[in-house]
Amino acid sequence: MNIPFGVKINGLGSCVPDKIIKNQDLESLFETNSEWIESRTGILERRVCEFTPENSSSLDLSIKAAKQALGNTSAEELDLIIVATSTPDFLYPSTACRLQSALGAKNILAFDLSAACSGFVFALQTASQFIQLGTVQKALVVGVDIHSRFMDWTDRSTAILFGDGAGAVLLEKTSTEKNQLLAHSLHTDGSGACELYLKAIGGQFPNGKIEKPLETVFMNGKKIYQFAVKAIPNILDKITANIGLESKDIDYLICHQANQRILDSVAEKLNWPKEKCLSNIAKYGNTSAASIPLAWHEFQNQLEDNSLLALVGFGAGLTWGGLLWRWQKF
Repeated sequence: MNIPFGVKINGLGSCVPDKIIKNQDLESLFETNSEWIESRTGILERRVCEFTPENSSSLDLSIKAAKQALGNTSAEELDLIIVATSTPDFLYPSTACRLQSALGAKNILAFDLSAACSGFVFALQTASQFIQLGTVQKALVVGVDIHSRFMDWTDRSTAILFGDGAGAVLLEKTSTEKNQLLAHSLHTDGSGACELYLKAIGGQFPNGKIEKPLETVFMNGKKIYQFAVKAIPNILDKITANIGLESKDIDYLICHQANQRILDSVAEKLNWPKEKCLSNIAKYGNTSAASIPLAWHEFQNQLEDNSLLALVGFGAGLTWGGLLWRWQKF
């Protein structure tokens, strides 16, 4: 499909809470040890939000990540803000609306997008299409999640995995000749919704009688693992085939940081060196919609100009998707 305009990256940012929970800190909560967690997930520690004046909410993290991504660009220059999150501070108004106000961006479109751990990829593609059609000049895309407040901290299968964080990207319009977004492929399979979910409290108790103080995350870890190790190579084949390439031509993969064993399995299936699958899960755990922009921001200086970069998300829905970018330093 011919597009009137191109899209480029002109800023990256991220923010994580100050509080670190190491694997050893979890040993008092349930039967586990650091070596067991690391061997099964690759995680050594994760960040969690405390109820403190700073870095205590999805909005706090989003503001700091957004300001980094904006750099010298004024928020008043923005035309669009999309926040990908499954754990907003409010059901409404959206985190994007509150972020718009906090940044001082006026008279623009701002909304949240919910696609769990695929949310950032879905949001980035959505914002890019606004730009490529010429209706938007500059867009801010944020991925943020605070899952620590929705964890059952007695459930070893989930509590060891998740951390809190935010990442942000500034997109700008450019010419089609300089377009950096080369291909995309996004998918949903609602029949797998029962494998990973977080119930909304109000929706489960329509008469207002809340019997549980909080619903917590449920995950069928085995099913999600099996889904991911099949979906990731398939999506890489699709996005590269769209422009006449193969997955071997990808220089770097920034995948949703769910489990190091998933990344290692993908590298093995594709006969890639593990270093090609960029990973910071050891430091942050699974930060859901924040994981891809958080890693992108951290590894940006390692990416060479003109390198082929694949971004792949997967998660609850079930949802999965990939974007192929021609990286250019900004």
